[in-house]
Amino acid sequence: MDITSQIALLRASLDLRCEILTDPENAVFRDLIKRWTDIDLQIPAAIVLPTSEVDCQKTVQWAVSQKPPVPFVTKSGGHSEWSTIGKNGIIIDLSRYSGIEVDADSQTATLTGSVLSKEVAVRLAEAGMFTGRKSAILCSASQDSNLMYAALGNGNTVGAMGYFLGGGVPTTPSITGFGSDQIVSARMITAQGDLVDVTEKQHPDLLYAIRGAGQFFGLVTQLVIRAHPLFALGNNKGVIWAGAFIYSLDNAKEVCSVMKTLMDDSRYGTAGLMMVAAPPPTKKPSLVIAARFTGDPKQASEAYKPLYDCNPIVANGGEVPIQNTSDNRQAICAKGDFKRFGVVGLHRFEPDAFLEVIDLWKAMIAECPDSINSAFMFQWDSRPVKTPDFESAMCLHDIRYWENNLIWHTDPKNRAKIDEYNAKSIDIMRGTNDVTDFVDYQNGTRTGPIEKRYRGKERLDRLKSLKKQWDPKGVFTAQLLDL
Repeated sequence: MDITSQIALLRASLDLRCEILTDPENAVFRDLIKRWTDIDLQIPAAIVLPTSEVDCQKTVQWAVSQKPPVPFVTKSGGHSEWSTIGKNGIIIDLSRYSGIEVDADSQTATLTGSVLSKEVAVRLAEAGMFTGRKSAILCSASQDSNLMYAALGNGNTVGAMGYFLGGGVPTTPSITGFGSDQIVSARMITAQGDLVDVTEKQHPDLLYAIRGAGQFFGLVTQLVIRAHPLFALGNNKGVIWAGAFIYSLDNAKEVCSVMKTLMDDSRYGTAGLMMVAAPPPTKKPSLVIAARFTGDPKQASEAYKPLYDCNPIVANGGEVPIQNTSDNRQAICAKGDFKRFGVVGLHRFEPDAFLEVIDLWKAMIAECPDSINSAFMFQWDSRPVKTPDFESAMCLHDIRYWENNLIWHTDPKNRAKIDEYNAKSIDIMRGTNDVTDFVDYQNGTRTGPIEKRYRGKERLDRLKSLKKQWDPKGVFTAQLLDL
């Protein structure tokens, strides 16, 4: 349908500062439709750029009141594979509506609109500056609970609110729990266009839902999250230890055996990614371990001694301020090309299975050379995920192992082939045909049995009931609706 005339009515209702772009040849329009991935990229009828909560609400009200309703998607950091829509719909782009306020006394942060994860991390670390100290990472974090960090993940340019609402696997799950566990309250525009406060007292059932399934219930304009004192990291500097070990693939069997023991040694706060990849600048196929250590950084060399003993080609590491832990991933955050993460939860690590995955990756690179930037990765944390004292849509607290594949290629003709390799890798690492053992990260896919993303009949029934109550027509996708 042609919605040009309806867009004119929308434009008249919004603040003059709210721009609406409709020309696909416009340079700003072309820049704004760029996403982290070009998979299924579409061109919308319009991009709406609200600068306030009021503009967001009026845009949703306009969209749902049209005959027929105008479909829309929301975009913040542009990392979501689903932040695109065709010419029958619009993108509500929140890039001009963004903010963060830190409350050191309550150890919370209020996030607005499209604020990015890096901005949140930096602002929380800087909260210590209000105590009169020169730098949050030079003072004694053990003595000052005003110095804070959030349960953030690995992408600086990821929209923070979408990350928290969709579950959010952080770098410190054993200390903080998941991203969605940090949600205290929210302001949300519903499928009817109403603006509601979501708290423990007001709409507590909706709070249950947005803690892990928030993307399916409304447009969240504001989110209050818990922050954590830097001393919770186990040192007085607000740092973690981060390093890398690179091995020849010829050493893979020995290293995988060592990793099996290391991953299960909860004496040390080790975590990270073991991957088969072709790291720059040489692009030589290698076994890479991107390692982290939480606690006293001086103990990292002891914790990772077994890896040093495996004679790595490269071994480096050191203290990194918590707000800077993702700074070396800028290349991965670049927009464009065909990229996606294949993320599933696992219950165990089997070295022989990962060796088989290495061979599969080599076969993929040989058949599809444009996928050289792809990495088949196994993610671990040696300690259990912290479980909150409340129930929510998030159901993955028993998972501390993940298959977390980065798919990255450039030739559209290889799309289906590379997805097949990814699926085979996941099948190998799962190591079973028992579907009751399968776990999907809830914001990693929107296909396949939803029971793998929201586990447990009682939880899923409750979410479906809430979806039927708050979004029966599927304005915010048909996920959780029995259509």
